[in-house]
Amino acid sequence: MSRPLACVAAVAVLMLAGCGTRGGPGPVQGHGTGARQPAAGRVTGRLLLEGGPIRPSGRQPGPRPIRGVVTFTTKGQRSVTVRVGPSGIFSVGLPTGRYRVSGRSPAVTTVSNGATVSGRGRLLSGTEWEAPCSLPLSVTVSAHHTVRTAVFCAVP
Repeated sequence: MSRPLACVAAVAVLMLAGCGTRGGPGPVQGHGTGARQPAAGRVTGRLLLEGGPIRPSGRQPGPRPIRGVVTFTTKGQRSVTVRVGPSGIFSVGLPTGRYRVSGRSPAVTTVSNGATVSGRGRLLSGTEWEAPCSLPLSVTVSAHHTVRTAVFCAVP
């Protein structure tokens, strides 16, 4: 390919690539075409399990990552839920504001009063469900900033 043709092809590719991007926040649905999305920040962190059976050394195990769900709820009760993989790591963009944060995991379940559980933790009778297992936590999201946090599910 000749050098001028290669330059034209490169410019064409760059122009097409630029067509697929937006120069800034777009309109919020339902607010007309001139409205802009509210400023947002980011929350990153880990969902961790803390506590558990005493080890032969006489100590409880230290914090360790678990999979589950982290939910962010605003004062107006709007919530955003983020799935968390086995690494425990999560990251989510949120509009500015103060959020209550809760975590839950299939590794931590609640059982009904009078339930029977085997030595290996299998439910033999009664009812079992996932409930928020994290300690109380809140975060404040500021525009264009990242908040780092750890969501701990404590077990005896």
